[in-house]
Amino acid sequence: GIIPEIKHPTWFHQLGLPMEDKVLQTLQDHAYTRTAPIEIQSFEIGNLKYLHARLQDLPLHVRLLQLLGEPGEEPGDVLAAGGHLTYAEMARPAGLAEIARYADAIGPGTRQIIPLRDDGRLGTPTSLVADAHGAGLDVHVYTFRPENVFLARNFWQGTSPQARSPQGSVAEIRRYLATGIDGFFTDDPALGRVALDEYGH
Repeated sequence: GIIPEIKHPTWFHQLGLPMEDKVLQTLQDHAYTRTAPIEIQSFEIGNLKYLHARLQDLPLHVRLLQLLGEPGEEPGDVLAAGGHLTYAEMARPAGLAEIARYADAIGPGTRQIIPLRDDGRLGTPTSLVADAHGAGLDVHVYTFRPENVFLARNFWQGTSPQARSPQGSVAEIRRYLATGIDGFFTDDPALGRVALDEYGH
């Protein structure tokens, strides 16, 4: 399947270039996307709610994924409307219950699931996975990358931040799989496949 992201929808709406209906029409126009697994993701809220309403009347099998940015940030459409809803508030149980009204999954950053300690190593997992599952939402985490600079210090290979640590990336993904996440994004799908195979999925 495919997991397209609608980026900066408020900005495109302000330009007179809304894309939600065009995306849905494109999905309907092709035999593959009429039957393949599809999940549309966005960091904003309003367009996902719009898609949720439109999908009730369309012969498409599309899931919706609410991406979560940095905890202190606000979705673009909330900012544009002068609102004050942060991603941290959306990740709390009440916020997750609201997301479940229009989306099927959340997409938090990796460190929202297992934050880093002061020494850069993985700390204690948060309750976000359990809280999301309690609200009926899947959790699809972003983004695993095999370069040291993106890895927790537990998994570095060598001392250069730019050095690749394939084994470290696999080990880190497996730590996250153990939290109960339902899916993940990675810049190196082959390593992601190894992590899944070694974890028994």
